[in-house]
Amino acid sequence: MVTKPPLLALSLPDFTSFLRSRGIFTFHAVYKADARKFATSHNVLDPILEYFRDEGIDFDSHEGIFGQIGPRSGVLQGAFIHRTCRGAGAGGVRNWSYKTVEDWFRDGLRLSRGMTHKNALAGIWWGGGKGLLARNTGIGLRQGNKLDGRKMVFEEYGSFMTALRGCYVTAEDVGTTDQDMAAIFSKTRFTTCIPHEFGGSGNPSGPTARGVLRGLEAALSYIGKSLEGATIAVQGVGHVGTKLVDLLLNKEVSHVIASDIDTSRINLASKKLKKWADSGRLELKTISSQEDTILYEDVDAVAPCAVGGILNPQTIPKIKAKIICGAANNQLHDLMSDDKLLAERGIIYVPDFLVNRMGIVNCADEAVGYIDDDPNIEMHLGDSWDNSIYNLTKSILEESAKRNRTPQELSVELAERRSWEKNPIWGHRGIKIIDSLIQSREWKRKTMNEL
Repeated sequence: MVTKPPLLALSLPDFTSFLRSRGIFTFHAVYKADARKFATSHNVLDPILEYFRDEGIDFDSHEGIFGQIGPRSGVLQGAFIHRTCRGAGAGGVRNWSYKTVEDWFRDGLRLSRGMTHKNALAGIWWGGGKGLLARNTGIGLRQGNKLDGRKMVFEEYGSFMTALRGCYVTAEDVGTTDQDMAAIFSKTRFTTCIPHEFGGSGNPSGPTARGVLRGLEAALSYIGKSLEGATIAVQGVGHVGTKLVDLLLNKEVSHVIASDIDTSRINLASKKLKKWADSGRLELKTISSQEDTILYEDVDAVAPCAVGGILNPQTIPKIKAKIICGAANNQLHDLMSDDKLLAERGIIYVPDFLVNRMGIVNCADEAVGYIDDDPNIEMHLGDSWDNSIYNLTKSILEESAKRNRTPQELSVELAERRSWEKNPIWGHRGIKIIDSLIQSREWKRKTMNEL
């Protein structure tokens, strides 16, 4: 059994205080897979990284972990880079509250690995990365903080991206907005989801919802049904969830039940979806953060579009739906066993990274310009390409039945194979950038707090 270091139990405000007391404001941990050792900027980080390596749940030879305490904001900011064979680590920056150091590291490790798989399955030439902003540290992101403080945090994060030299390219994610991306873009070129007024692709939630819709269509078709006349439960009515509800009802779904823990989001969804609520085909519920009741509705499919980890031994036995397919990342609490629990109950779980690719597809290649109804984007949503969301989902579900393997297992296997393919132009450049970065005089001065 691996002994958990006490540092992992610290709250994040206490962790930032711990780092400050030792003069640590910028840090890194780079993994040397051949030696199974970390090159860390500060020895106090070694027990944390060695624990995750030896535990083996979420750490998967991640190439690099970089962090900083915001110079003015004091917000803990991170960039987790999993694998860069296909290209630079790419994935959004999440603005979230974390209870402990363990939660922060674990979320970054798991989400960045998920982005490797998502990008590989999508067939785009990007690796996997994820950014984290701990909004319960420092000033600027807490509820009630002023907008200029928030802008300051995202400008700091943009400068952080520039300092990382392009080994990680960030994007919009949970808790962030177009204007946050504009603030990042003011300090770096290494971001996507840039607002339209700056020539970017903007908020990616619309394409993401369209992709999830196609996954639901594939799963329902696999069991001999269609969206028309189906009943769907949607967990979360943020940007993606609200758009998904609208798409579903336009597809003649008979009834949608949607919930959120945030009353303001429910109120906003009520306004945006008023015609559907008035028709009686949409039911919106505000629930407490401790409730998972939306998962237990007697419906054809459940679409988790909120937080991760909601499919676990406590919730799975209560689920009545035959299909789970949604936009939320990391829906399985335990990646090694919860998919099997679902399969044992006859529930089809469509892996999140198989169907929620359209956010990254929409923004990944902003630099190549735009075409109306862009065929390079629409092919992911159509029926003619073998690797489209619909066709790949259906293929994996059919293969799952033939081989008595879960869709999660088969999706991970395929994603892993593809993730090791090297970029046809740049090769495995990301790891070279990381190695060059940590050897550079400028970065060493940053980690020694000399800049």
